[in-house]
Amino acid sequence: MGILKRTINKIKRMISHTSEIDVLIANGMTVGKNCSFFSTSTIDSSWPWLISFGDNVTVSTNVTILAHDASPNVVGLGTKLGRVTVGHNVFIGTGVVILCDTTIGDNVIIGAGSVVSGKIDSNSVYCGAPAKKLYTLEEYKEKTQNLRKQCPDLNKIHRWDEWKNSSEEDKKIMKDLLKNGCGFV
Repeated sequence: MGILKRTINKIKRMISHTSEIDVLIANGMTVGKNCSFFSTSTIDSSWPWLISFGDNVTVSTNVTILAHDASPNVVGLGTKLGRVTVGHNVFIGTGVVILCDTTIGDNVIIGAGSVVSGKIDSNSVYCGAPAKKLYTLEEYKEKTQNLRKQCPDLNKIHRWDEWKNSSEEDKKIMKDLLKNGCGFV
């Protein structure tokens, strides 16, 4: 998409107060039910119709999703295009980069900072650059359940969504409870 067209689209969004996700959907991106996007500025706006999300997907902050790779232009071979398909019940952590021609299965966790390409198996946890399979989803659940038994339950003080409004004394209590590791809300 040319710079003029991008500028016009940006002005239209500002005037209409339309969210970026709505603009991407209007241009062909598909999004299932109950999806959450915490940062959308890096979803490929040049080729949104090549990107699809299933139901119950969480896209965390600073995630980049690309349906194209312009690097072949350096050697005069044009731009590579490829679909990005994200299945159902997927969590994509902060700072993840998903490259073109990638399929993420159902029931998947992608760890923060991962670089994802190719086929990602369903019922799995992937992490790293490049992303590698670390666990099945069942193994991850068991590991996290064991960790949770050893860590403080911070919901005993406040519900998870009330911490941001807690007193300075309660925030100090949380810091003290977390001095030896993590906790859970």
